Amino acid sequence: MMKHCLEQHARHILAHGSRNRFFSSYTTRTLSSLATNQTLQSRIESAIHQKADISTALEQWRKQEGNQSNPSLVRGIVEKLRDSQKFRHALEVSDWMIKQNICKLVPEDFAARFHLIEKVLGLEEAEKFFESVPKNLRGESIYTALLNSYEKRSGREALDKAESTFKKMKELGLLLRSSPYNSMTSLYSSFEKIDKVDEILLEMKESEIEYDSVTVNNALRVYAAVSDIKTMEKFLADWEEKATIEWRTRLDMAKAYLRDGSKEKAKEMLIKTEELKDHTNLYEELMKIYGEVGEREDVYRIWNLYKKTREQSNEGFIALIESLLKLDDVEGAEEIYNNEWERSGLEFDVRLPVMLANGYREKGMVEKADELLNKKTMRNIRLVRPVTPLLQELGAKGKVSDLRDLIKSLIDSHQFSKALEATKWVDERRMFNLVPEDYVVRLHVIEKVLGLEEAEKYFETSIPEKMKDCSVYLTLLNCYTRSHKTLNKAEAVFEVMEGLGFLSKLSPFNSMISLYSQLGRRSEVENLVKKMKERNVEPDSVTLNNVLRLYAEETDIEAMEKYKIDDADKLEVRTTVAMGKAYEREGMLTKAIEITRSKKEAHRLWNEYKKKPEREESEREMISSLLKLGDVKGAEEVYGEWEPEGPKLDARIPGLLISRYYEENDEKKVREVVDSIRKMRKRMHVNMFTQGLVDIGPSVVFLGAVMAFGYKFVF
Repeated sequence: MMKHCLEQHARHILAHGSRNRFFSSYTTRTLSSLATNQTLQSRIESAIHQKADISTALEQWRKQEGNQSNPSLVRGIVEKLRDSQKFRHALEVSDWMIKQNICKLVPEDFAARFHLIEKVLGLEEAEKFFESVPKNLRGESIYTALLNSYEKRSGREALDKAESTFKKMKELGLLLRSSPYNSMTSLYSSFEKIDKVDEILLEMKESEIEYDSVTVNNALRVYAAVSDIKTMEKFLADWEEKATIEWRTRLDMAKAYLRDGSKEKAKEMLIKTEELKDHTNLYEELMKIYGEVGEREDVYRIWNLYKKTREQSNEGFIALIESLLKLDDVEGAEEIYNNEWERSGLEFDVRLPVMLANGYREKGMVEKADELLNKKTMRNIRLVRPVTPLLQELGAKGKVSDLRDLIKSLIDSHQFSKALEATKWVDERRMFNLVPEDYVVRLHVIEKVLGLEEAEKYFETSIPEKMKDCSVYLTLLNCYTRSHKTLNKAEAVFEVMEGLGFLSKLSPFNSMISLYSQLGRRSEVENLVKKMKERNVEPDSVTLNNVLRLYAEETDIEAMEKYKIDDADKLEVRTTVAMGKAYEREGMLTKAIEITRSKKEAHRLWNEYKKKPEREESEREMISSLLKLGDVKGAEEVYGEWEPEGPKLDARIPGLLISRYYEENDEKKVREVVDSIRKMRKRMHVNMFTQGLVDIGPSVVFLGAVMAFGYKFVF
């Protein structure tokens, strides 16, 4: 009965509608060139090379052996083909093995076959195979294989199936090793369910299942993801000497420290990560994070190490230039681009000029950005040639990553029509198993090229339900949140995402908050912020900017002040403009001056402020703002106009300029400011004695200390 079920399943696979696309290049011609005494492995290799039917080679070998087949040898062939990623061929050998009843199948055979079916035909067919295996032969290995398959997927459905499988394994007493536990911690990590990870770790401890390196790395990653620094550090201290901490885990921990504001600890973790030099992508990742830390010298240092230890690649240049642009080093990025990348001989990658052009635009160098892109568009054949021949060229190489990179490059360079053509070509030929990210890309470009209606049709009719994970729904949501006309549809999608458990990430909230804030829907925005807090979803700068702009448009200064962030660098220009206008409407001109990012606007506001009949001494706010904007000359002019009022002199005002001159090592300017303070002080003494004042105030005493310190520094 068991053999009959498995044979039926094998025939079903061979007759499966997808067989043509996997085996269409194979013929049933005989292998006349094969010698009769060839080994099984050489027969298989020859069959693959000649694109002949593998079952013919197997039958010839069997006859050579007198119809006596060595099961271990056949299993070894399946294993070798699998390890060399020739999954289709391995599955064909497995099919023959079952059909010919070569041996009595053991649980490991079922697990191996499950793995091959999943690789070649997808998870749905693998699940069908699992169900065809008699229950008494479903051992630990095949359950673990099923659990591992769910681990690789994302979305609530995969998590539910994994939890059900894990529960069944527990009931059957199959939780004997760390592997099933690791699959669950990995899945829970992707959902940032720290409580569930803790439950799994406790269960392992109680069951006396020893943590291995995978367990430790999964736990550290989830603690890092939710920025639970205290638990992360304690767990690391307990296990760092007992387990191998992977470089990606250390990078995740460094990022957690960055989010926590602990730059020094982040740097220490990066230095430890540098010791793990055997990984191809390590240097690229290190450059990116050093860029986030703000360590320009370290970015260049890692780049120099990278050049010494491995061949340069476009990915390396992308990591370097991206980091330099984050560090505001546009000149450095430009130099690397012109003097190293363009002369490297590497294949053209459109992401690099696009990245540099974006850096130019952020600096207001729009003409330079356009010139760069136009120059490359004209010079590079990759951008003007038809995309289909290039797809065929990459498809022949069989590298999935190259096809995906090409599509990404076309999107990054705003060549959406070509990107759509490329996604259609890949989709029609099914050159690899599509994953949710592939559907996300196609949905995005359909909306860009063909419009929202066609994107909706594609979502409804062409994306399998099992592929509609959080990223796919988020892409559809973003299509709707671009316009107030589709508000109702956006709200409906958001509600569906909530029902599917897809609101553990920030992105859906930000999309809705952005739309609501544009529409002035304050109550909806505040409800979403409240819901985020309930779900432990931390806001980011996008959230903060949207909320602040909403409060600014309503001139709700109290709410704006309460929600305002201390890190001014996280405020977008349009946010500071909106906040500045709100302050100005309320007559709070000094606040408006403090928040502005424009020199011109700061001077305009200052001139308005000076017209006020009664005003407080606010030169300090103006000088501080101008210095932050790099307008030292303007700050000096404001200082030159300053005339201290009353008996007290605010030493902080000249102190601002002195601090700036110290930073620039400009001793002459320091001396000039100190001299001006001395003159002001004498003038104030004269005025005070003239007016019969005795107490010159604590500010003057403090000023004396500033002067003494200033002169000490200068001389």
